[in-house]
Amino acid sequence: MANFNYGPMLEKMKEVFATGRTRDKSWREGQLRAIVKFLTEQKDALCTALYEDLRKDEFDSMVAEIGFCISEAEWFIRNLSELMKDKRKSLDMVNYLGGKAYIHYEPLGVILDIGAWNYPVQIIISSMISIIAAGNCVVLKPSEISSHTSKVLAELLPKYMDNECVKVVEGAVAETTALLKERWDHIVYTGSGMVGRIVYEAAAKHLTPVTLELGGKCPSYVASDCDMEAVCNRICWTKYMNAGQTCISVDYVLVDESVEETFIDQMIATVNEQFSLNPALSDSYGRIVSERQFDRLIGLMEASPNRQVRLGGESDKGSKFIAPTILTGITPNDRLMQEEIFGPILPVLRVKNHTEAIEFINKRDKPLHLNVFTKKQRIIDEFVQRTSSGGLSANDAMIFRVERGLPFGGVGPSGTGCYGGVEGFANFSHKKSVLQKSQGWEFLFKSMRYAPHTPDKIRKMKLTQDLPKILTKTCKWLAFLIPTFVLIGIAVYFGLTKGLFLKMSNSE
Repeated sequence: MANFNYGPMLEKMKEVFATGRTRDKSWREGQLRAIVKFLTEQKDALCTALYEDLRKDEFDSMVAEIGFCISEAEWFIRNLSELMKDKRKSLDMVNYLGGKAYIHYEPLGVILDIGAWNYPVQIIISSMISIIAAGNCVVLKPSEISSHTSKVLAELLPKYMDNECVKVVEGAVAETTALLKERWDHIVYTGSGMVGRIVYEAAAKHLTPVTLELGGKCPSYVASDCDMEAVCNRICWTKYMNAGQTCISVDYVLVDESVEETFIDQMIATVNEQFSLNPALSDSYGRIVSERQFDRLIGLMEASPNRQVRLGGESDKGSKFIAPTILTGITPNDRLMQEEIFGPILPVLRVKNHTEAIEFINKRDKPLHLNVFTKKQRIIDEFVQRTSSGGLSANDAMIFRVERGLPFGGVGPSGTGCYGGVEGFANFSHKKSVLQKSQGWEFLFKSMRYAPHTPDKIRKMKLTQDLPKILTKTCKWLAFLIPTFVLIGIAVYFGLTKGLFLKMSNSE
């Protein structure tokens, strides 16, 4: 195995970071505009690479990959000034006189960003946008599995960026292993839980913080009161986009038993409508990224002996094609229900009601995302309160990613940390607590704060501790007394006015 040493590169980047170049708002804005320019000018090269890697059509490439990142960068450009502002905080009484407190968001340093193959532009570029907006240097490691896109990023992105602060490293396991040996200020990884554990372990040796987006089995629940056409449109779009190779795709569906057949019939009709009766000929349907992933998916299906194929099931290894597939007869112990599917295979399991669905979900690892389809708000509220997931969508799926105010991240086995929008900026910043005091009021501090701790100072200290309680009680009494006095005053005013009016009338 070749010996890769990225230590000198990292040290040079840390030296550049130490100059403060990346802290300036102008540098951040300039790099964000450069990303927009890169994505705009090189969209044809990127679309071609995405087609060669995953057979993504132009619509998916422009909307879910390139357009998504352009929108993300432009959002940060518009909001950067507000994000960088110090956030004032209220003070306790002990620091109130002559003091002020605020949170200062400072960049972390040099960050390693390890991308994924399923959205090889969106994932690594969108996380880089948050990293740069927060004022950091970054080393990008695109996935070698999506090799065509990795090559485009490595060859063309450096032509637009500050090459002392932004670098792209290509390679596979050996290069990634060597990168993980270095002491980064933060590491971002998007991918499988197995590799996520390796990244976490490597980071722990240097006490390096991590952001892990690990996916998992993302369930959807469909209640009996749903508009099935709308539900199936949204599930079909989410499940079969990118041939199911999406971390927040619908992994399986739990449907009320009373509408199971209705749901399946509508899903079949929806798939045929969106991808035609022969999806292999559809320009809108992608392919599996590699033969290894193809074999894994076929193996998952074959490991379920009682499966009933309600739609699809066809495959062609030569073109890495697996048709949009719907299965029933799957048991919780089948491999399809033990592993993240990450492909165009949809198990449908029946449940009695939403309570059984919640219990089923809670017996498994916490998912990256959970979808609930129902018209009843109380059922949505129960899922929000009684389940744990990185995020939750009610009556839709995956579209939440376009909301910059919502963090994208997992919980437990589905990941830690987040990126995107406001929370992405915060995630790649250190929130430094700052307390600033004047040098005045020293006579007061001297009488209470410093040694020697005389009985008089102890008495004052106790009074200070009790003062908030005293003020609270006083405020409660004032809240009662003030309206009372106001009402009395109004009554007296109108009484005197009426008496004066009567007196004037009598005198006339």
